[in-house]
Amino acid sequence: MNIINKYIAESESNQYYKSKIDKLTEEQRNKLEILLQKLEDSGAKKPLSWALSETTENIPQFARFLFLKGLADIVSDVEENMGLADDVDENYEGNIFDVSNKLKGTIGELELNNFLISYAKGIMWQVANLIDNGNYNEKGEPMWSLKEIGKSEDGNSERFISGLHENLNNFEEELIKLSK
Repeated sequence: MNIINKYIAESESNQYYKSKIDKLTEEQRNKLEILLQKLEDSGAKKPLSWALSETTENIPQFARFLFLKGLADIVSDVEENMGLADDVDENYEGNIFDVSNKLKGTIGELELNNFLISYAKGIMWQVANLIDNGNYNEKGEPMWSLKEIGKSEDGNSERFISGLHENLNNFEEELIKLSK
């Protein structure tokens, strides 16, 4: 069974995907197979919708997935985030680790970590919205945006990455927990 059929069979919408994939050209099917494998290798639980959207709509879904996966990894790494906060926040006069230990003693490490992860998700939501909206000046012209860059058959390609907020809230459900 090839990778396309594997994910069609696993899908709750297999008739929908089968009809969509039946309409693809051979070149599109090849691209779909490659994207499915890349997404699977990157930890996607259900890569078919991501890969099919990129194949048929030219939306840089693999780049979106990797960016969101990077955000999810950052959010969940409480110890690293505290270490970075201690390193980069020169205005904080206390010792972040002493405060963390006091809070752990009061509410417990699990509850503190869950709180900090939840707080970080709120920050990431704001970051995703900032990226989705871009930085517009007073004239309404974009000054920057997030984009995928790479090589394509006809030269270099650049595609804007947007709609991050659409997947951010439930992104953890999209990931297979990979061992590090």
